[in-house]
Amino acid sequence: MARGLFGTNSFLGNNSGYQTPPTSSADIREYGEEIAALRTKVERLDLICEALWTFLQREGHTEEELVEILSELDTNNKAKKQAALNGENEDDKPQLCPNCHVPLQNTDSLVDRCIYCGHEIVSNPFK
Repeated sequence: MARGLFGTNSFLGNNSGYQTPPTSSADIREYGEEIAALRTKVERLDLICEALWTFLQREGHTEEELVEILSELDTNNKAKKQAALNGENEDDKPQLCPNCHVPLQNTDSLVDRCIYCGHEIVSNPFK
């Protein structure tokens, strides 16, 4: 698909406000296909979350624990968003190799290897 719901050609536009939605049948069909693909992904993620929660319940975890962690994560995310709005972005700080303490190159990979000492680093998959 050449155009994306969140790309520059989106009918939602950039920060300039709402623009006219697509009117050609090709545009409508393309957006419909994208929406269907997103629905499929959301349904799959919903199933994965349900499976993970079932697994945790079998291990003895409670809904109260889940609510507590969700609340904590929500508070942390709000604080990170506020810090980003204030120009305080921790992602801009280089990560140091835990072995040789040299700044790592940013490769956006889940598993990185320090180019200086060869130490493997597993990044946070949620960043």
